[in-house]
Amino acid sequence: MGNSNSSHVQGKLSIIVDPSPTGFYIAGHNISGSVYAHSKTNISSNLNIGTYITGKERSRVRYQEMEYYHEDGERKSRSVTRYRYADRDILRLAIDLGNVSTASPGDSYRFPFRVQLPSNLPSSMRCEGGGGHCEITYKIKAELHGSGGTLFGNHKVERVINVESTPLPMQPVPNSVPPVTQRVNFLCCFNVGKITMGARVANTRIGQGETAVIDFACQNQSRRHIEKAEVTVKEDVTWSAGGRSNHFSRVIANEAFSPTDGWQELDKAEMKKQIVLSKDLTRDACQQNQLLEMIHAAINDGKNRALLGIPLTGLQSYQGLLIQVHHQLRIIVSTSGCCTGNPKIKLPIYIGTPTSHSPQTESQVQKPLPTAAAVPMSLAMPTVVPSAPPPEWANAVTAAPVVVGQSAAIVGGNSTWEAEDPNTMPHGNDTVVMAVAEIVPSLPNLLKEIEFSVSPLSTVTKWLGEEEWRARVFHVMTPSGYASVIKSVAIEFDQPEMGALVAPEVANFTHYYIIAALRVVADWIRTPLLSKVIPLCQDLTQNVDKIKAELSDWELVCTEQCFEQGSEDWGLVSPLLR
Repeated sequence: MGNSNSSHVQGKLSIIVDPSPTGFYIAGHNISGSVYAHSKTNISSNLNIGTYITGKERSRVRYQEMEYYHEDGERKSRSVTRYRYADRDILRLAIDLGNVSTASPGDSYRFPFRVQLPSNLPSSMRCEGGGGHCEITYKIKAELHGSGGTLFGNHKVERVINVESTPLPMQPVPNSVPPVTQRVNFLCCFNVGKITMGARVANTRIGQGETAVIDFACQNQSRRHIEKAEVTVKEDVTWSAGGRSNHFSRVIANEAFSPTDGWQELDKAEMKKQIVLSKDLTRDACQQNQLLEMIHAAINDGKNRALLGIPLTGLQSYQGLLIQVHHQLRIIVSTSGCCTGNPKIKLPIYIGTPTSHSPQTESQVQKPLPTAAAVPMSLAMPTVVPSAPPPEWANAVTAAPVVVGQSAAIVGGNSTWEAEDPNTMPHGNDTVVMAVAEIVPSLPNLLKEIEFSVSPLSTVTKWLGEEEWRARVFHVMTPSGYASVIKSVAIEFDQPEMGALVAPEVANFTHYYIIAALRVVADWIRTPLLSKVIPLCQDLTQNVDKIKAELSDWELVCTEQCFEQGSEDWGLVSPLLR
């Protein structure tokens, strides 16, 4: 809508947002500016200056549908292109700037504000593909409410603001991928040996513009030579509306590993020896254990390492109701010969705002604007700096600054609108405050709150601050309830933090809770989860073997130090707190 004015207006309403050094506004930090009102006529009625910061998920889905019709007495069909649109509110923050009771021609008013953005907001983004698109957008809006509002002409103005999510935590989330042995097949069904490989990712939470560190080890026990091994990051974006969806994917980064001696193929004699050895189960198991130990040592010595740069133009990972952005790291081993299978390793990674980002860092590299059509575009990039206020604002009467904290914001929820015609979407009804119903403390309600939240960790932290919720939900939580809370977190990277957040609030957090959680999470999450919750287990010394019985040999190796440290920590806890 902007700040333009037509020739018939009786005044002006304008928003000036103080520019950020980085060109975007980081969640959890302040955004400041002023709303200006300039009158060209007398006003004697009370006018309220209403200001709002809103955030939305928006999607447009293009799809094909068969349409049937009759022509010349025959029933025929044709493919018709249709569209579905959807909106979801993810932020609503009202700022009451005060009012104007009287005004004379030429009077100007300035209403300064400073607002703390909620810390759990997702970044602004946009993606296009398949004829549809999706976006997360934020706007700051100002309106005049009152009988004399129309005298100001453009009594409703707005500005788009680009938001970047809170920087990723400094604590890394490493992942040592268990060594996997995969058969190498020729013509899909003829076995020509096997390849065993493993990898370690130093941190599976990576910022845009940062470098992922991947260590790789591989032992070739096949008749096919390994030609190359490369690591890629694939970005998948899905958006939906009205039961329909569009999808877009691309590879945003790739890097090759250096060849090693273990890549060489076996000759015929070695292959025959390998076949004979595999029939001796005892010797084969012993050799396999030695191979696993070799792989484990190799991925921790840093000798075969790939440094994979994540581009600034990559989107950030996100799990919303209308939009989902997922990233997957893939290591693919390409073998010689045609029609030969290529073993691969897949694991999820999370891309977010770099840890180093800060609104005070003015020397940061600003994100470039992608120019390719139908390619995802990161919109968390420099905003055009607003021009200085026009001369008529120089003598404006300045009201007392209004400061609003993030506690006043309404974040997340399941309020969505869907339509076939975008003109029927309720864009003009943005001043309606999102309804907030009183929520009765219960586990089912907690799970539903997590499902519709923008940040499950922030949602649970909020309810942990309520005495009634602690007493009726968290304190009496069962092992299965604890596991369901962890599992309900859609972004797996946050599941270990959720486990550590809830565990201290459980009345008697024992090994039963840890075992229940291990049984519902993905394999790659089990080790990070254990490292978080083992120190909190109240009966670890007595029941450590029961927890270890749930783990694989690889997990036991990876968590050995964690169990030792956990037992020492629990031994230091006062018996009164056990």
